[in-house]
Amino acid sequence: MKQSLFRVTAILALAAFAATSVDAATPERKKRKSFFEVLFGTKDERRQRKLERQRRFDSAKPWWDEDDDVKIIYGSKPPKKKAKKVAALPKKKAVGPKIISVSSDASEPEPLPGFGLGNLSYVQPKLLAVRDQGLAAIPATGAEATALKLVLSDSATPVKASPQIREAVLAYYKGNGFKPLWTASGKPIARAEELLKYLAQAGTEGLDPWRYVPAGLKSYENAANQIEGSTLAAAQFDVGLTVALLTYADHMSGGLFDPKKLSLYHDLKPEPVSPSVALKVLAYSPYAVQYLQGLAPKHYAYGIMKKELLRLQTVSGTFAAFPEGKRVKIGQKDDRIVQLRGRMIALGHLDQMLPAPEGATPQTLDKNLGKALKVFQASRRIAQTGTLDAATVKALNADTAGEDRERLAINMERLRWLPKDLGAKHVFVNQASYQVEVFDQGYRIWQSKVIVGKALTQTNVFSDTMENVVINPPWGMPQSILVNEYLGKLRRDPSYFDRIGYKVIGKDGKVVKSRSVNWNSVGAYSVGVQQPPGKGNALGELKFNFPNSHAIYMHDTPNRELFGQEIRNFSHGCVRVHNPREFASVLLGLSQDEIAKKIKSGQSEAIAMKNKVDVHLTYFTAWPDENGKIRYFADAYERDESLLRALSVERKSFAPDGSVKLVDASLN
Repeated sequence: MKQSLFRVTAILALAAFAATSVDAATPERKKRKSFFEVLFGTKDERRQRKLERQRRFDSAKPWWDEDDDVKIIYGSKPPKKKAKKVAALPKKKAVGPKIISVSSDASEPEPLPGFGLGNLSYVQPKLLAVRDQGLAAIPATGAEATALKLVLSDSATPVKASPQIREAVLAYYKGNGFKPLWTASGKPIARAEELLKYLAQAGTEGLDPWRYVPAGLKSYENAANQIEGSTLAAAQFDVGLTVALLTYADHMSGGLFDPKKLSLYHDLKPEPVSPSVALKVLAYSPYAVQYLQGLAPKHYAYGIMKKELLRLQTVSGTFAAFPEGKRVKIGQKDDRIVQLRGRMIALGHLDQMLPAPEGATPQTLDKNLGKALKVFQASRRIAQTGTLDAATVKALNADTAGEDRERLAINMERLRWLPKDLGAKHVFVNQASYQVEVFDQGYRIWQSKVIVGKALTQTNVFSDTMENVVINPPWGMPQSILVNEYLGKLRRDPSYFDRIGYKVIGKDGKVVKSRSVNWNSVGAYSVGVQQPPGKGNALGELKFNFPNSHAIYMHDTPNRELFGQEIRNFSHGCVRVHNPREFASVLLGLSQDEIAKKIKSGQSEAIAMKNKVDVHLTYFTAWPDENGKIRYFADAYERDESLLRALSVERKSFAPDGSVKLVDASLN
């Protein structure tokens, strides 16, 4: 037995020696990885990955030096030596606890991740047949009433409407004993002819006339001939005209589209007229046309757009041909620059009173003209070079009358979505023009530049009410920045926030020392981090509160240089104001000296509004300037495209061949 054991041991030892010899003789043969090493890598590979992650974390651009919110951390200075830029690692979804908000004034200025572009594919609302089989059992007196009853109970009726209009129409005819509204002896009455003529001109309001042709008619012309000799045709026309008028009233007062079905960033509640109310007025008022006209938006911009739309219907090639030539850059001279400057002024992209830079001649493409060119280029969807190049000359010579008519029409639609009463004193932000205006009793009393959301984190469109202005607001660090940018640093240096003056708030709402937090288990220990007021604060000196479900508000910013850009969509959704002290003075009724004194104190203070001030965050790519001249702006969020696609769907359903232009049909 001992001999056998000795032999086995000798054999194993010999095999081990042989294997060692082979490995020594053939060093190029790699050692086979274990199952653990296959999954996670060898010890050396894991060490290398850890060093690479650390290198990227240490060299990545810190969040306070980003263009988004903060450049300098309060209480400390940024590193003097800039780290070498490296490719940023892809962001991962933050894992961990929900950070406790310190207060409503200390929440993340732009916390929502956005919805991407947010534009939705338009789904046409289903229209219902205007019929009720139960009406067949109700007695009707006379041939006309009987015919109307048959039309309203016919399962094959071509008359269709929205659910609300359908209910109003059925209730009305049932209530009046099926008496016709618009016909007598089988022919349209004078009021019907007048209303048909008015509907045919719907294009002057930026609406498609074909959308309102009464069911059963092929056109607005010769309606009497189209229904002649048929009591049933006359009855169908009567119901069809009622539906068409109520549909038109609905669209004039509240818009053709539900804005929430076009973009995830739309939070608007249009205020269309009640169908039953409109029907009563139309049925009994001798001023039916005037009533429908009065449903249009009362905003001053609507009248200007309507006037310009009418002008463009008969205009082609508004400007003289612009000559071709060599490319002209900023600072270079060319005889065409004089004509170019006049064109930019006429289009509203350049202020005629703006003085030319020192040393510039009329033939010089100066910086001011270059900025105006960028705005023009953006509005025409070409590269924003700020130079006079071939693409710009082509755009200057393009006949854009048709395109401009379309853009006016869709912006008139947007006006119908706004509240009927914007408020005696209100703030009006147009995201497409990057401007904010304050109106009081219908007069513009102040305006300034703004910065709005990026294309993928857009500023929402909605209305709310300003509640207060916060002087020296604190700023709450969002969870994404805490976890993705600082968690690793805090695990190595737990007292970091203590040194730079940031407050750490525990899950009980009390301030704790940064060094007392176990940052390795932050998932089990929920904390909030607040940047105190001061120079470099993410919100700047002032914050303008109008609490809403989108966590969007207006505020100052330490990144003032961004206001020098013509296209200013840099934020995560909040609106940054160029002249916040002036804005606060206008809203609060305090002098700028008083505002400055409060800021200088360094104390946070929320000042409530004495009088109601409504806030409207809007998006208009066509809008009148101070002189009443329509200016066109770039569609940075592609909402024009979304709206035009929706209009195309509607046209295919209602136009005879689906090719009728939105406003051209009004030239009939």
